[in-house]
Amino acid sequence: MDDEELSVSLYHEVLEAATVAAENPPESVMEFNEGAFEESARSAHASYGIASPTSLNEMLEKFGFGD
Repeated sequence: MDDEELSVSLYHEVLEAATVAAENPPESVMEFNEGAFEESARSAHASYGIASPTSLNEMLEKFGFGD
């Protein structure tokens, strides 16, 4: 797995895990299916670059986690 694939996978898994773990997930992710998580992960990678703790938090904030 190259760096880009690993990064996209991290964005995907963190977003999906946060959604599943949240008692009341944000409306922005309520109807997500596997394809929507993947598309969002690719978009996050394009916007924020290689996944890091900071960029993962920025992505989660974008979707309404932590409000």
